[in-house]
Amino acid sequence: MNWMRNKKRTLFFKIFVSFLAIISLFCLFYILIYYVFKTGLQEEIVQNSRNETNNTAERFSNHMEQIQIMLFHLYNNPDLVTFNRQLHRVGFQEADYLKAKEVISDIRGYVYNSLFLLEDVIVHFPSERLAFGKSGSGSSDYMFNTSYYSKTYPLEYWNRLIEKPDTFLISPAASFQMKAGSPESGQLIPYTFKNPNASYQIIAMIDIQKAVQSFFGSTEVHSLTITDPKGNVLYHSAGPGSHAEGVTVPVFQEGKMVHKQNGRYYFKSNGSDGLTYITSLTDNRIADQLQRLTSYMVLICISSLLIATLVSLYLSRRLHTPVKHMLSSLLDRTSLQEKVDVSSEKTEIWEFDLIQSKMAELKKEKEIIVTKLNRQNTILTNYSYMNQLKNINTDLSEWNDFLADGGSYQIVYYDIRFRISEDGTMPLDRERAVRQLLDYIHLQTKERFRANHTFQMEKNEIVSVLKEPSIPELRELLEQLKATLDEEKEYYVVTICTLPATDQPTRFSESYQQLRDLASEARLLDETQLISEARRLPELDQPLLKRGRELDQILQALDEEACLEWIYQLLVNYRNKDASVLQFRQLGLSIKHHIVKCMEQQLPFKGSEIPSKDWEDMLRDCHSLADYEMAFRHILYAYTAIMRDRNTPSLGEPVIAMFYQIIQTHYMEDISLEYLSERLNLSTTYLSVYIKEKTGVNFSEHLQKIRLNKACELLATTNWTINEVSIQVGYHNITSFNRIFKKTTGLTPGAYRKQHLIEMNRQQKPVN
Repeated sequence: MNWMRNKKRTLFFKIFVSFLAIISLFCLFYILIYYVFKTGLQEEIVQNSRNETNNTAERFSNHMEQIQIMLFHLYNNPDLVTFNRQLHRVGFQEADYLKAKEVISDIRGYVYNSLFLLEDVIVHFPSERLAFGKSGSGSSDYMFNTSYYSKTYPLEYWNRLIEKPDTFLISPAASFQMKAGSPESGQLIPYTFKNPNASYQIIAMIDIQKAVQSFFGSTEVHSLTITDPKGNVLYHSAGPGSHAEGVTVPVFQEGKMVHKQNGRYYFKSNGSDGLTYITSLTDNRIADQLQRLTSYMVLICISSLLIATLVSLYLSRRLHTPVKHMLSSLLDRTSLQEKVDVSSEKTEIWEFDLIQSKMAELKKEKEIIVTKLNRQNTILTNYSYMNQLKNINTDLSEWNDFLADGGSYQIVYYDIRFRISEDGTMPLDRERAVRQLLDYIHLQTKERFRANHTFQMEKNEIVSVLKEPSIPELRELLEQLKATLDEEKEYYVVTICTLPATDQPTRFSESYQQLRDLASEARLLDETQLISEARRLPELDQPLLKRGRELDQILQALDEEACLEWIYQLLVNYRNKDASVLQFRQLGLSIKHHIVKCMEQQLPFKGSEIPSKDWEDMLRDCHSLADYEMAFRHILYAYTAIMRDRNTPSLGEPVIAMFYQIIQTHYMEDISLEYLSERLNLSTTYLSVYIKEKTGVNFSEHLQKIRLNKACELLATTNWTINEVSIQVGYHNITSFNRIFKKTTGLTPGAYRKQHLIEMNRQQKPVN
């Protein structure tokens, strides 16, 4: 019993039991976490399947949009349009089949492009009983009863389809026999495009098996069903050889995308192409995953417990061994138990009891050492700036002796402000530059003052503490440093601050803060400044409180130069009133905040695109009027770029894309809506309404905006006469050009050119 009781009090036993307690606690947490994880795993699997459905819908939608664009471009192919007109005019016997050959060449380019996943693209002329595809031209009967035969889609179906009002029509998937009497067949989805009352139609035969393999994957475990907006099944696959006939689509509750029925999970996603994509997964698969995961987790838990126990045993012995060695060095092993018995103060661990008994013998020596250390460290322990001294690049004992010797000392404070380059970047490595300056200042100070310490306080601050300095020598040192530092003013600007000497070491923190305040009162000069006393700062108005609305109007007009001129006038006003660098920084940051607020109001869903933090860092590195002008030029350039990008219309519609391409390249010609309608093969009335609906602006306003923007560019960058500019942008009547230009810009062309020249000359004037 005594042996057992003694073992319980050993350090080894205490450590080992503690390890086991921690392991048990972690085991309980492990079991609890696994229970919570297991209950949520099924939801994770369901959510993952739902995400896969959404991804499948997105991929199919993108592919269908590419097919739409391809069909639109092919339908409006000039060779096809010309061939169609010839068929109506002279008949298919006299038509120019070279045009058809060019169309067939384009069809082959699309079909043999693996990205489209097409089996063929067929151009069908029902009235002429003519069709051609990748293999060439032939009769409609041969194309649909021999080349692509399907019981679901006989020739009569395609002849009736031309009469339907639909423009884009996706038909359900069906098996097509590629050649009559041949076993070769494939499952295809026909995608048809035609204009209302058109005489021909284009049919894209999509290889749905390849599309499913590319966008969905294997259907051995999951199944995929595609339905049109009316709920008709276009495609269904639950394995090889499956078809859409007789497929029952589960009914989803309103607003729900997941449905469970007959032991299966169904997931629905609505694609941007108007189709609905439904996938399914058996409930048994989820149960199998849970069971397999449980087996793995139990195995991992048992293995972890075994390994943790062995590691605990090993670490306990490793921790106990040093204590045994320490005891051996304190006393002989034979007297160990006797020391424990006579100990007056017991602890739970008997090894520590022995150590405590030996510590009494060292108490007197300890008191002597502590008294000496307290006498030497009193100064440091009472300083409120103790945390600042962690960056002092000197020996701590020397620093103790330096302040403990008594006498007066003077602090020289160096505030290093790095400048930015014209492209808004930092040309120097800040940390390396500060270290080099620290070494240089230390060497120059050491040559003149025997007792000194130079160290870095913050990342851009250097402090020199001089013992009983001579005022003339200090002035000479600072003048020499100023001359040297001014040679590097294109990279950084230094403000040197001093205060009268003091003989109170405990006032170091207070003096240091006063020097930092002096540095913030420095003037906005492009040179090193020597400051030894505070100055009265000017009382300045808050310009944004009075003129903030004026700045908003300029910002909303996206007039970068006018906005820069407005800000530059404020900066010049601050300079004329002798404002400090802190007041300039506050002004710059307030203007930046105003610009960001203006952007957030106009871009409520694009706040992450505003580089507010980068702008703030750039303004904090401005130390001259030229720096501020350059920084705000970068900010305003970024602002206008973001806002113009917001105002750029969407070109996702094929018709709109072609419309913009035509007017941007032919604006100088006598372009009209009739010309555009002929190019796009659409009626004039339909095209006019379509452009207004999709862009919000009619055709004439689009054309006028492009012409006037080009006119402004030519007036500002060329020496052409007003008449030459007018003709170049498409206005052959100069009177009409002058009237429209003044109505839009508020200035005549001549006045606009003169104002632009004045602004350019003002920007090129050097800054005083």
